[in-house]
Amino acid sequence: MNFFNIPDEFKKNPELNEEDLNHLREWISKQPHLPTITDELLVLFFHSCFYRLEPTKVTIESYFTLRTHSPELFTKRDTDVKSVLEAFKTVSFCVLPGLTPDGCKCMFVYAKRVEAELFVLSDFIKALSMVIDMLLMTSGTFNGLIIIYDMKGFSLSHVGRLGINMMKKYVYFLQDGLPARLKAIHTINTVPFIDMITSMTKPFMKKELSEKLIYHSTADSETIFDYIPKEIMPIEIGGSGQTLQKLHDDTFDKVKAMRQWFLEEENYRVDEQKRPGKPKTESDYFGVEGSFKTLNLD
Repeated sequence: MNFFNIPDEFKKNPELNEEDLNHLREWISKQPHLPTITDELLVLFFHSCFYRLEPTKVTIESYFTLRTHSPELFTKRDTDVKSVLEAFKTVSFCVLPGLTPDGCKCMFVYAKRVEAELFVLSDFIKALSMVIDMLLMTSGTFNGLIIIYDMKGFSLSHVGRLGINMMKKYVYFLQDGLPARLKAIHTINTVPFIDMITSMTKPFMKKELSEKLIYHSTADSETIFDYIPKEIMPIEIGGSGQTLQKLHDDTFDKVKAMRQWFLEEENYRVDEQKRPGKPKTESDYFGVEGSFKTLNLD
């Protein structure tokens, strides 16, 4: 699998410099609970925080802590595991080729099988995380990530399968532990009961994330093209790009090609027994406040 080239990142990102990366490496070396962090991830973290050192440190802590305390989402990320394979058969994750005019990468998500009993939220988040990791490791940095959800076929029965705790972890994954600049989350064919879903996530969703949510009703489906060029959007929804099946196959093939990387990635987790001060537990992070508790950074 060909991952992105770090020297290329210095060429396309003038703000990226070795001095700041060395500062981060030195800080990481003084955090005994953190795992080894590859240069690729370090570049992604730094870029995602607009090259600000302190926010980058917080994102690194959040990223690894979330993955450590959410084993149901970040272990066995293996396309040979039946539950993962079923997730990709039920929900399709399509990375759209090319970029938007402002340099964003887009992902189109839709249900291939709409039966509510086939939808498992934890497996959906796991598959989503795998596609995002694949995109980042193969593309390197880009100006923003745009996720487009097609809610066609989504019913009240699906809402009953969401679960507040898992929805909370899904929100934290997007707003606190993502080494990418999340630009927007669009929903097309938005269902009338979207407010029910929003009310589940609103208590623990930061304003910055809520402002990135954009809804398009079925009657106003064409408004998505005010944001995303038709040229890269799937043919089935009025675009002039590739078919959904072709996009799905290409994306899934790239995820499968990274199987060994995903298996090894499980080893890079927080060692709570080595954390300065008292070890943290899952409840320390996923409390009623709706955000990670304040992390002490040296």
